[in-house]
Amino acid sequence: MKHHHTKRFYLFISSATVISLALFVSAFVWLNNRPTTKPVFGVTYSWVYAERLGQNPVKTYERIVDDLEVKDVRIPLYWSEIEHEEGEFDWSIPDALLQLSEDHGVNLTVVIGSKVPRWPECYVPDWAEKFSEIYQQQAVLLFIEEAVDRYKSSASVIRWQVDNEPFFPFGICSQISQAQFQERIDLVHSLDDRPIQVTVSGELGPWLDSAKSADILGISMYRQTWNDLFGHFVYPLTPDYYYFRSTLIRGAVSQVVVSELQAEPWFSAPIESKPLLEWYDSFTVEMFNQNVQFAQEAGLSEAYLWGAEWWYALKEQGDDRLWEEARPLFQK
Repeated sequence: MKHHHTKRFYLFISSATVISLALFVSAFVWLNNRPTTKPVFGVTYSWVYAERLGQNPVKTYERIVDDLEVKDVRIPLYWSEIEHEEGEFDWSIPDALLQLSEDHGVNLTVVIGSKVPRWPECYVPDWAEKFSEIYQQQAVLLFIEEAVDRYKSSASVIRWQVDNEPFFPFGICSQISQAQFQERIDLVHSLDDRPIQVTVSGELGPWLDSAKSADILGISMYRQTWNDLFGHFVYPLTPDYYYFRSTLIRGAVSQVVVSELQAEPWFSAPIESKPLLEWYDSFTVEMFNQNVQFAQEAGLSEAYLWGAEWWYALKEQGDDRLWEEARPLFQK
């Protein structure tokens, strides 16, 4: 009897080993046959960041879409910078950016909500900060409605993005609930039939929960970061990691894109703490090319580079290396 059980045990171990090996080989072949076509490259353009760098935000955007010929852009609408007083809207900068986009045939992803790209991430007007959670939600819904109604007639707008990484605990933000976020999604769906993009941290966050609310899922892709504990740090992830995760959720969304591809330094101190040109060593052309190659190997269809305002700031200071290195990516 003991011999019989031993034989069954070894049979089980052998079968499990064969199955595991088959799964490993299948996964290896599958991952190594992923698409290697060049993604469509675009940029995320933050007019608030451009202003912080001392630039004219409209002129900088014009150079990006005219000189670099960028045709795919993600543009956040900053609630606190547009509705300074309750019910009083200043759309002058977004209007100018939308007009330039239409003039240059740019495809736009417009980001709306209270949490949008660039630190401190949440852009809630001072007058709305004093509201309770319920009333602040109603205030941001009104802003979203105003924004969608204003720009849904634009031929450049190809999709909306509602908030940015809404459930990832990064930035100076109050956490919103899944129900509040879904209310924002439902509002945009009721106002316009364009696809809605939802974004997540590609490195650290869960993807599936956000994908359930999205037509398109956007993921971040950062390589070189910095924190107080480790200093400069490179994520120990491979392109396979992103490709594998993207395939797992493709039944939930029509497309997975790289919404933020690192193409500037992860600043370890305030930018103004040293001359701009000294920051170049924190993110060089070689690092830029490594990140572009990494994104290509991940096999996703679109990748929006993060840092075009930075390239232009360096160019204005006399260092156009990153600006010129990026140029070929956008040539059709």
